Amino acid sequence: MHVFHLSPKGNDNWSGRLVRPASNRRDGPWATLAGARDNLRALRAAGKLTESVTVQIQGGLYEQKETVQFTPADSHTRYAAAPGAAPVFDGGERLTGWKVGERNGRTEWTLDLPDVPAGKRHFRSLFVNGRRAPRARFPKFTPDAKGGKNVLRVGEMLEPEKVEFFAGRDTFKPVPGDVSPDWASLPDAEFVVLHYWIEERLPKPALNPRTGWVSFARRTAFCLYEAYENAHGQRDHARYYIDNLFEALTEPGEWYLNRETGRLYYLPKPGETPANTEIRAPRLHTFLRANGRIYSESGDRIEVHGTKHVRGLEFAGLTFRHADWYSPLAERHLPTHDTIDHNDLPIGGSPQAAIAVSGALLFRAAQDCRVTDCTIERVGLYGLEFGQGCRDCAAVGNHLHDLGAGGIRAGGVDLDGLGARRTGGLTITDNTIHHIGRIFHQGIGVLLTNAADCTVAHNHIHHACYTGISVGWNWGYRDTLTSHNRIENNLIHDIGAGILSDMGGIYTLGIQPGTVLRGNHLHHIWSQAYGGWGIYLDEGTSHLIVEHNLVHDTKDAPFNIHYGRENVVRHNIFARGVHALASVYRVEPGHFSANLFNNIFTGPSQVLFRGGYQGDIRNAVTSNTNCFWSPGGQLPPSKNPETHKKEGHPLKLSFKQWQAAGHDRCSLVADPKLTEGRKTWRLAKNSPVFKLGFKPWDWSQCGPRPKAKR
Repeated sequence: MHVFHLSPKGNDNWSGRLVRPASNRRDGPWATLAGARDNLRALRAAGKLTESVTVQIQGGLYEQKETVQFTPADSHTRYAAAPGAAPVFDGGERLTGWKVGERNGRTEWTLDLPDVPAGKRHFRSLFVNGRRAPRARFPKFTPDAKGGKNVLRVGEMLEPEKVEFFAGRDTFKPVPGDVSPDWASLPDAEFVVLHYWIEERLPKPALNPRTGWVSFARRTAFCLYEAYENAHGQRDHARYYIDNLFEALTEPGEWYLNRETGRLYYLPKPGETPANTEIRAPRLHTFLRANGRIYSESGDRIEVHGTKHVRGLEFAGLTFRHADWYSPLAERHLPTHDTIDHNDLPIGGSPQAAIAVSGALLFRAAQDCRVTDCTIERVGLYGLEFGQGCRDCAAVGNHLHDLGAGGIRAGGVDLDGLGARRTGGLTITDNTIHHIGRIFHQGIGVLLTNAADCTVAHNHIHHACYTGISVGWNWGYRDTLTSHNRIENNLIHDIGAGILSDMGGIYTLGIQPGTVLRGNHLHHIWSQAYGGWGIYLDEGTSHLIVEHNLVHDTKDAPFNIHYGRENVVRHNIFARGVHALASVYRVEPGHFSANLFNNIFTGPSQVLFRGGYQGDIRNAVTSNTNCFWSPGGQLPPSKNPETHKKEGHPLKLSFKQWQAAGHDRCSLVADPKLTEGRKTWRLAKNSPVFKLGFKPWDWSQCGPRPKAKR
């Protein structure tokens, strides 16, 4: 294998054969990632290089101004940190020349950037001494449990009787006093609406001071309610905050960029001076794109099944830092256009999972490509994406954090798409993903849409505003390409933070034969209005095996099914769901959603089994040989919701009534004798669950493994 070298002290006109510059300065390593790519292309085109190549990258800072594009011509190349080195590819530019002044009694730094009013530059992110600085906003929302409460509520909406999902609007009326006509910077602000399971960004607000209504250049996808009806049969209006508002520049650490004048403002934190503070503004959104070529996408004569993949391209041990975000158009990602006819405005956000947001490292039509032991941090999009046509690629041992959207996303076309654009055989293991959804709050830790034969295992995912792992992208019972995926031994916790609703630790969607959720440890999952579930099988989820999972301390049930069929749920521990221990929201005639056996259900909890908006909970599942326990002895009842009065279903069921319906006649109500440890829960040797056939699991193995054990 040929070895070349890259160094901050290098020169792209040299041979790249030397680790460091020669004493005569006539030869040495290359200097940039793009330069290494171009030199290797030239060597291969000249026939001087036919084997696989490793480019060893020396430690130091590599300033990256543009996205580096890789094609099939760049295959069979490994870009790896040199032994003991920690190279950083930085997409930001350090800003210097600050003027120190004072405004409204506070110290204020300003910097004039003439490229901004000239239209040559704009950025939405600023990083100060290694942290993401918030743009000036009102109220002071932050994507966490504390700052998430700092929001406003929509005051009035047009046609409030229209409650269907896609009855979005480009206009609403704030509560009087929430939005001031004196805010001169309002036209450059964005209203960020939080409702259901998404956030939506509405740009270019225009306030009518006479009527008090505000209109926008985009509209919401969903109606302007918070969620479904609450327990009192009412609908709260959606929450929102205002981002990028100069008049809200009041707190140390905040910043604002005036696009008309090019003046950048920053309010320093105590102790910060221009001399001891590094402020960096990003110059790119995406560090690298590796794109193969698929039939019909270019003028190349490619046979319909003859995709030209990028093959064997690997990045190892590298850090990618500081990248920006933008608001992508989301229409093409909607499940259907039928419900959004007669409205020509683009929508303000993705319909789910930040699906319109791409990756800062992006692979498409790639095969046998890998990202290993890399760090992706302080970026505005998803961290890493394996898109359409990716086969047998891997993301292993990476650290992804402080991300605008989610961590790792992967998926190709659905059943109607060209086979060459299908994605599968991916390995996503041993990654640490945390503090995500900083901009696109619906971003997911690991997202698999249309993907098959993938392994998502031993990842540690925490501090997200939405779901930890999501698998599937088809609503209902239509056949899907998502199948035979293994979601195993992941550690997922501190998910939700009360920002969005309808979310869970692990979420699935649609028919998924062969898919297994096994041995995962999930805890502390908290939604905004409804749906803080642990394992959440959503619309049409079918043919899954859910086994050996430990799920506890959730707002809603540790285990929930919206609707589905023929799922097997066994050998799990479901504990301390505040509102319920298990729930099914739509009971369908003619089949059961799941078969539950050999599980442990332990409280405290308000409800044992909870029904949803349709059907009788007694007809939702088959359940037997489980162990039930509630501290204090008496089990809580099972319940159907109040809306079932008109259907004649009982609103409350004792455990004896539950058994009389044919469930859990061979189950036990007994203390399972669990001992809770920091990494795992253990059963006493004389636990009664062993007589039922319960098979224990060691959850201490959840999360990333040492390199030698991957």
